[in-house]
Amino acid sequence: MSTETTAEATDVEATNDVESTEAPETGQSPEPARSDRSRNRAPARPQATAKFVRVSARKARLVADLIRGASVPEAQAILAFSTRAAAEPVRKVLESAMANADHNAGLDVRELHVVRATVDEGPTMRRFRPRAQGRSSRINKRTCHITIGLGLPGDEAEGRA
Repeated sequence: MSTETTAEATDVEATNDVESTEAPETGQSPEPARSDRSRNRAPARPQATAKFVRVSARKARLVADLIRGASVPEAQAILAFSTRAAAEPVRKVLESAMANADHNAGLDVRELHVVRATVDEGPTMRRFRPRAQGRSSRINKRTCHITIGLGLPGDEAEGRA
């Protein structure tokens, strides 16, 4: 019986040697490459969204229209020198989309363009102010949801909101 157990032990060692040759040499766990993980899926377009931003959707759309279709470095320059208050949250969403493209999709950010820049209305906060003769009037504090999608220059835009 001892000869059978030693033969089984050598078989197990042999299979371990085969597995160790397939593992990467960096000492990390054998994880499939990014291309293997996403081979069966449609290519994901990197995007970022900021919700409940305290800027009206109309004002943010004016800024989003400026950068739609522009390359990422050009869009950064436009937002950096824009005097509109909505440029700051749009710039932050653009930087988040750039980080998502770099980290999640492994894309070169300098080659990407802004293929989608949408601004949707969020909930409106209603506040009341006192007015003359004991009346009050409603003040609407509007919010918006900003979404920016990046892609290669040939990608088609998904529309404008």
